[in-house]
Amino acid sequence: MTSIKKVLCGAAVAGLVAGTGSAVQAQVGLSAVTADWMLAAENVLLLGTDGTNLDKILEYAYNDDSGFKMLMDRGITAATSMIGHMTMSTPSWSTILTGVWDDKHGVVSNIYRPEPYTTWPSVFNLIEYNKPEIETTVISGRGLFTEIASTGGYPADNIIGISGGSTSAEMDELVAQETISRILATTTNPDISNFMFAYQSQVDHAGHSYGGGSDEYMQAVINVGANLKQILEAVAQAEAITGDRWTIILTTDHGHQQNPDLPGFSLGHGFQSPNETSSFVMFSLAGNEAQAGAQNLAYRTVDITPTILQAFGIPMRPDFDGTPMQLDPRLLDSTVFPDDLKQALQDAINSFGYPNIGTEIMLGLRALAGGAGYMLQSYVLNPMLNYLQTLVDQDIFLVSGLAEGAQWVLRTVGEPVVHVVAELGRAVGYLTGAGVIAPIDGPLPAPGAAEYTGGLDALLADNTFVAPELGDADLPALLDVDALVG
Repeated sequence: MTSIKKVLCGAAVAGLVAGTGSAVQAQVGLSAVTADWMLAAENVLLLGTDGTNLDKILEYAYNDDSGFKMLMDRGITAATSMIGHMTMSTPSWSTILTGVWDDKHGVVSNIYRPEPYTTWPSVFNLIEYNKPEIETTVISGRGLFTEIASTGGYPADNIIGISGGSTSAEMDELVAQETISRILATTTNPDISNFMFAYQSQVDHAGHSYGGGSDEYMQAVINVGANLKQILEAVAQAEAITGDRWTIILTTDHGHQQNPDLPGFSLGHGFQSPNETSSFVMFSLAGNEAQAGAQNLAYRTVDITPTILQAFGIPMRPDFDGTPMQLDPRLLDSTVFPDDLKQALQDAINSFGYPNIGTEIMLGLRALAGGAGYMLQSYVLNPMLNYLQTLVDQDIFLVSGLAEGAQWVLRTVGEPVVHVVAELGRAVGYLTGAGVIAPIDGPLPAPGAAEYTGGLDALLADNTFVAPELGDADLPALLDVDALVG
């Protein structure tokens, strides 16, 4: 049965295609598929793979055994660069999940703080606030995403932290299996719309431990490709059962230094070399088979949250830096069909360069200052506390007691030191332009504060509901009337 949401979306896009509902004009040849995807966008899957260079995907995973290649064949791929912005994980994922760059959200460290996500609500909060009937799910072995999804008064419905696995590869496999299970579970209740986010971590771990040009990095890319293939096969199975199409987006937060002459050595990322600022977006829009296998020249990671919200018919914030990939005329006009997609993407990657020297110095300083607290916490304080905990757990006469006392001293002294260093990093970030732009919209209202209780008559009298302008659109052709009455 076609839901009311689908009917309203179909009516709205009829006006778009006819040129009466908006200034947005559909690209030539896109009118029919535009109507199709507006009717089909009931489920959205966002997949994240950390620290994954697109050129390594093209080198190691551009084959039929890889989910990377499957998604490229199904949708549109963009080689993109985040030059001029931080190439650290939490700042970059914050951009992906809020739709604004770091000059707005102000995140400069991998130490989690909730404040940026109340000032700049995440995609989870925006969906839950605007359309709580949509089932939102987060699946991750990294606490960052479960924390972001929990922040604010409108948390995701299902926040699934994966704790099993002795390696990042094993954890990623567990994430993939849970994602598959959740996708297939949607077939038992196809009338509920879903947004899911699932995260793969092992490529970034391999890059830090062995370098972006190492065999270990290669194997991690291959492993993630295999996990993605299983996930996409589950999506195809769900689509076959319900008849609904899924919108799928795959992205990464940053690239990795590759050091081909020293493959076992890497500083990782955080600075502005082309390998570090390299990113990508793979976008398979529900119902848009006409552009399968295409390349886009203008997508950015900051466009992802607006794209997800648009798929569910949720209004855009006026202060987004990104725009919906399925509606922005500039982005639509930037889709091309190269004879050799692999070579075209590699050419785009090869065109990436460095920012101007002033920007490079500014962001280098920001990265060093912003990362200092996290480095102190992750590589000094936590390892020392963990080692002392092993002594405490062994219950060794006198030694365990001394270790417990040393833990207390470290926490009492070390944690405030980490906090001070992190705050200094934030101050340096602000002085170099991070978090200096205030939002236009205020924070989301507290749950229940904005609840509408006036009833339908008051709603209509207040002109809150405005029927879309249809122009000459053929509405019966857009709507499945038989399904509505059946």
